[in-house]
Parts: sequence; C-alpha cells; structure tokens
Amino acid sequence: MAGEPTDIERIMEPDAVAVVGASTDETKRGHQAIVTLQEGGYDGNIYPVNPNAEEIRGLEVYPTVSAIPGRVDLALIVTPAHIVPSVLEDCAETDLAGAVVIAVGFGEAGEDGEELEEEIVSFAREHGIRLIGPNTSGMINVHRGLNLVGADTVPEGSLALLCQSGNMAISLFTEAATREGVGFSHYVGVGNEADLQFHEYLPFLDADPETDAIVCYVEGMSDGRAFLQVARDVVLNTPIVVLKSGRSDVGKRSASSHTGSLAGDAAVTDAVLEQAGVVSVERSDELLSVANALSSLPRADGPNVGILADGGGHATLAADACTERGLSIPRLTDETQARLQSVLPDAASVVNPVDVAGGTDDDQSVFIDCAATIIADPNVDALLLTGLFGGYGVRFAEQYTEVEVEAARELASLAAEYDTPLVVQSAYEGFDTEPHAVLREQGIPVVESLDVATASLSALATYGDRIAAADRSSDFQLPTATTADDTLAETIDHGRTQLSEFEAKRALADDGFPVTPFDLATSADEAATLAADADGPVAMKVVSPDIVHKSDAGGVALDVRANAAAATYDNLLSAAAEYDPDASLDGVLVSPMRDAGVELIVGVVDDDQFGPVVMCGLGGVFVEVLEDIAFRALPLTEADARAMLDDIEAQELLDGARGNPPVDREAVVDLLVAVSSFVQANPSVTELDLNPVFADADGVEIVDAAITLERQPSRNTEEEDSPTPSRGETDD
Repeated sequence: MAGEPTDIERIMEPDAVAVVGASTDETKRGHQAIVTLQEGGYDGNIYPVNPNAEEIRGLEVYPTVSAIPGRVDLALIVTPAHIVPSVLEDCAETDLAGAVVIAVGFGEAGEDGEELEEEIVSFAREHGIRLIGPNTSGMINVHRGLNLVGADTVPEGSLALLCQSGNMAISLFTEAATREGVGFSHYVGVGNEADLQFHEYLPFLDADPETDAIVCYVEGMSDGRAFLQVARDVVLNTPIVVLKSGRSDVGKRSASSHTGSLAGDAAVTDAVLEQAGVVSVERSDELLSVANALSSLPRADGPNVGILADGGGHATLAADACTERGLSIPRLTDETQARLQSVLPDAASVVNPVDVAGGTDDDQSVFIDCAATIIADPNVDALLLTGLFGGYGVRFAEQYTEVEVEAARELASLAAEYDTPLVVQSAYEGFDTEPHAVLREQGIPVVESLDVATASLSALATYGDRIAAADRSSDFQLPTATTADDTLAETIDHGRTQLSEFEAKRALADDGFPVTPFDLATSADEAATLAADADGPVAMKVVSPDIVHKSDAGGVALDVRANAAAATYDNLLSAAAEYDPDASLDGVLVSPMRDAGVELIVGVVDDDQFGPVVMCGLGGVFVEVLEDIAFRALPLTEADARAMLDDIEAQELLDGARGNPPVDREAVVDLLVAVSSFVQANPSVTELDLNPVFADADGVEIVDAAITLERQPSRNTEEEDSPTPSRGETDD
C-alpha cells in the first residue's frame, strides 16, 4: 500500500501497539496480550501501559500512552469500562489511529452503558481516533502475528472474518484448525459497532493481498444500507459470505400493513445481500466451506450441476440436495452419454446423475475419464464428485491410495483446464487421506456433508449470476429529498401519518399508477348514484385513515348492486364505528368490481437495517399464510424487478395455470420500478401496501392501497424546529 497509510490501514496493519492495562499478573488479559504478541511473532513495537509497573516480560512499561516516545498506531484497551474515557483523553494527545475497546458495560448493558458508549464515541471522533468495539473479543492480523484476542488455534489462510460473537469466532477458529486448506488472514470482533462498522473494513480487506474472501457473522448491522453500497463494489473482486442470526419468527418486527408484517429479518437480509452480490448461508457449518469454495474456485456460469457418483444412493441424495438448493441437474448430451457408456459397465447410469455402478472399484482412474467427459458437456456448469473418492485405500486396499493420488492430480488439472468448479463430497473426508490433501492443495474443496457440498455449489452459481448482473442492479444510493406529492404533504401538514384508501389511491393515480376507477361517497344517496353509474356491480369499502385492514372491521362489501348501495353504505359505516368508535370515517369508496387475473401484493417497508425495501408476491387475503414473496432494496432497477418475479415460487400461476394466459411480466416490472421511484420521490413513506394488485395478460391494476408516513418536513415547509434526518443520515 503506497504512500502514507490511512487510519484503517494503521489499525489493521499496525507497526506499534500499546497495551493499556498491561499487567504483571499472568492471569490478567493485560499480561496475556503481551505474551501472545511476543510468542506469536508480531514484528512491531509493543508498549505496555500501566502507571504502577516498570517492566513486563522484558519490555519497558509506560505510565500513559502519551508518554510513549514513538508513534503508536493502535491501542488495546483492557481496562474496565468506566476508565476508558480517561484513557482516550490521554490518547488524544498522541497520533493514535485507533483503539480496540475490549470492555463490556456499554450499549449492550442498558441506559447507563449507552450514555457511556456515546461519550467515548463522541470524544474519539472529535479527536480522530477510530474505535473497534466496545464489547469486542479483539482483532487478529494472522500473517503478522498480531493477535489481540488470545486465541491460540487460528490457522493462517486467506479468509478474513468479521464477527459479532467471540464464541462464534472461537468455534470457527477451531473448525478451521481441524481442516486442511482453511485458514484466516484477519479477524475483527466488530462488537457493538459503536464507531467502526462492518462496511468500513471491506475496502481494506478487498485490497489486502492475503485475503481471498470475507466471512461475516452478523447479529445486527448499524448501517446495513452502507454495507450494501460498499459490498456491491467489493464483491467484484473479493467474495463476501454472511451468516445472519435471528432468523426465526420471533425476530420479525410488527407493522401496520401486510408488507411490514411479512418483512422478517432473514427474508429481507438474504434478498438484499444477494442483490448486492453477497452470498448468504443459513447454517454455521456452511459458512467456512462456502467461503473457502468461493475463494478457491472459479464462479459457475450457471446452475447446472453434473453429478458423478460411485453408488446409487449417493447419486440420488446428491440430486435431491442440489434440487433443494435451486440447482439444476441437466440431461447430458447423447455424445457425452455414449462416451461414458464406453468406459463404464452396462449397469451404470449415464444420464445425470452418473452412477458408475462399480466401474471404479478396481481402477479409480476411471473417475478421470468420467469427470473429463462430464466437464466437457456444454450443459454442465459445475461438477460434484460424491461417494467414496479418496477413501478407496482405506476401504478396500492400500494399493489404491497411489492410484487415487494420481487421479486427484488429474481431476484438479481438469477443473483448471475447463475453468469449471469441482467440489468433492467423500464419506472418508474425516480420515485426512493423501488424495484429499492433493485436491485441497490445488484449491478443490473436500467435504463430508452433501448439504455443505451443495451449499458451496449453489453459492458459486448465485455469486456468478449476481456478478454478471452487477452493472444492471441497484447502486443502493438514495437521494435526499422532501415529500413531492401534494396529498402526502398535506397529510403530514395536518399531523397525520396514515392515509385513507381514498387518499392513497388519489396520490398514486395522480402519479400515473394503474389504479381501478374510484369515487368517494359521503352519503347513502351519493353511493347509490355512483353505483348506478357503474357498468355492473361495485365494491364498497369504508374510508378511514384509522382502519388499515378494512375486512377485519366489516368495512368491505363486494358485488353490490345499485339498488343495494344505499343500505350497504349505512351498514359499512355502522360496522366500522362499532369496530373502532374513535376512528375518523370519511365515507365509502365505490369502485367497479375486479376479479380477473393473479392477485399480487406489492409494497415497501422501511427496514431497520437496510432502509426502504420493495416486496412482491402472491397477494389477497391469504398473503400472510402463503408468504410467497420476494424482497429487494431501493432504488430498484428493471433487472432487480425481474429477479424479484423469478424468486416467486408459484411461477406456474404467473405463466398461466389451468389454461389461463400468462401474466404480463413487463407490466409487473414497470409497476415495481414505479413504486420504487414513488418512494424515492417521497421519503416520508415508511410503508406502502398495494394488495391486491390484479395481474393478467393485459397488464396490472391496483385494487387496494395503503400508505403510512413518518412525520417530517413536507416539501412546502422550509423550516421545522426538530427536522427528521433524511435516510442515510444519523444523529451522530
């Protein structure tokens, strides 16, 4: 890294470290940190800091950081939480780049801790000191021997780990230590993210020559939107893999609309990370394997996997596992099948999955011929070798080991020649056999679990697809704007945050959205007149900004004829008043009936971590039961919108089930992009709910709409006493 190093570089690659709270007591963290640095081979200067000691392990001890004669890049602060402010005050007198704050008792510990955290962050920012933590296990630069954690089983390698759990980090260190070919370049316990946040480490790790992939264990991001923005560029060179905890229904936040209640943490997180090219995994045992595969293998050109198995059971299970991951098992060409049949016994299956049916029992070099044939097939994007490979010398006869070693070399050469991902699943992975070692030396993953193997292949395909579409996807940049729509601005000016359906539809119609015709009746006679003017039966719905789910209030009547409209008007208002006596009732909305097409839900919710997110899926009254929905972060591109439609599981409905014509997908795409543009132009919108939207071969039509706002200055208000920050800003 040429020139004067940046603060983050000085923190991650420090030439001098001060240990504040250094101790002569061998049981204390302040002593153990010095031991770990010395014995780990750290080549920089180590400065113990303790006003009550003179020498520790042959090192001169300084009373304060400011008393150290040379420049210090990083301070490891191992004092109790209440002492940290005074330590930082002393550090402010120096050219310190950053500090690792180990102590607990800050934002995670309640109101007093939050105040203390705000105090140290404010002071540190004022004086140009960046903080890792607090509530962190520390950090490690493995290749330089800079271990500020104390863990003694951290194998060297090419994976960088950003982690919000010290115990999870130890688990991953331990897992890597038991596996060949998996190790770490850097580790950062991001802790509370009080100052330095996940996204700020990414550019450094992307530029780091020792790092080939970035692994993240995330409990919650302080600024998920910034992570998306940075990750989108980083993944073009360095893959990022994220395991997000808190995936259960308990983690879903409540909201007034269907959109909000459907926006679970896991569903939103997985979707928007994928949109940015980041790979998500759901299980801890997949995390390192997937990252290792992405760091060592070429990206897959597509989802088509060729399976080569030495038994029918493994072949079938592998096909099932691939299918469950969304991978395809393509038919091999006739030429490929003929070549396979020429080297395999008659009982072999050569259609894909390929079962050698004992054809490799006496000569494991047959694996090479089969693999070469399958990899060369134009329908295959990746190869999975599953069964016993690498264990024939253990299972049958030792003499087979040498044959398997040579086969392993040839397999690795084939994968490199064709630039095709190869993953090996073997029941003998735990035996650390020589053939497996040869594969791993060439960057070919060997795993025991079929689930983990197929997770790796799925990640390679997903990553390849997202990178190929990167220039057509969102840049995640949100403009700073005030509310542009007159109806929304007036609602805010009147101190309300919930629009009635009439107001929501008026705002959307004024913006050119395809809304069903609608009129507001404020009397029974007016309702009768509007119904008589309609061509056929009408839908009548009570209009109230206080009642979002009108069906629950008995406020909806369908297929109403003109002669029943007046009585229906009175009944709807009576039911709504009984449901919520305090609700403001503006009248009844009258619209012609619509019942053709596929019912969709389209909406926007302001996610706590990632900001405004668009959703699309199957709609209607059972939307929360079906939960067949897709998410993407704003701003939405056409490519993002098409990807959302592809994510919906009920594709047969969109394609025209039971003889119906297919849905006009381009009209749905246009609607999704228009919704994104509407919310961008009106950042006061926190939730938008269009349900149902009828989609058919002729286009789309919005039947019902709800809009929720936050209180903020409208476009007609130049000054407010307490303006709400725009998205992307913080109170800091």
